[in-house]
Amino acid sequence: MKLKEYSSKPGTLIIILINILIYITLNFFPHLTDVFLLDPNLVMDKPWTLLTAFFSHKVTIHALLNILLIFVFGAQLEKVTNAKEVVYSYFLCGLIGSLATLAYAPLIGWDGDPVAGASAAAFGVVAVYSVLEPNAIILKSKSKHWLIALFVVNLLLTLQNPQTSIGGAAHAVGIVVGLIYGYMYKKRRNYLQISI
Repeated sequence: MKLKEYSSKPGTLIIILINILIYITLNFFPHLTDVFLLDPNLVMDKPWTLLTAFFSHKVTIHALLNILLIFVFGAQLEKVTNAKEVVYSYFLCGLIGSLATLAYAPLIGWDGDPVAGASAAAFGVVAVYSVLEPNAIILKSKSKHWLIALFVVNLLLTLQNPQTSIGGAAHAVGIVVGLIYGYMYKKRRNYLQISI
């Protein structure tokens, strides 16, 4: 896909724009991290952070990697589906990823800083696209190989140091939810094509 074609992908661009705006906001106003990031110990006091966390980043490289995944795979997903499906996939995987963080944190005795959770949503978008177009070539590799690489690297980092990789469970859950949603979407699309 040529660069100018990406500009015609409103769902993908809106997700990226929100991620960039929140990243800039958190860098200029660091005291707002408590407003946007997910703290498993305070989620009942700040339930909106289940949503804002998956648009948030604390570290520049984290933001760049997730935005690149959304830019590449979100635009491709939007090309084979539509803007609504990209946004829905991102929200679904991000929200369930946030819930996974809540479940995982007490299992590892986590009591650290609030968590940014955009990777679960971004990985989920990759998973949805990989189900729909597993052999599509993205940056010189098949989309399904990118998904496997994301899963393996995430697993290794999580096993190596679960305290540091608090988001590891959320990332894996984002991938699993994306796979499930992708298979459901593919099945529904095939059914509609057969019945027409």
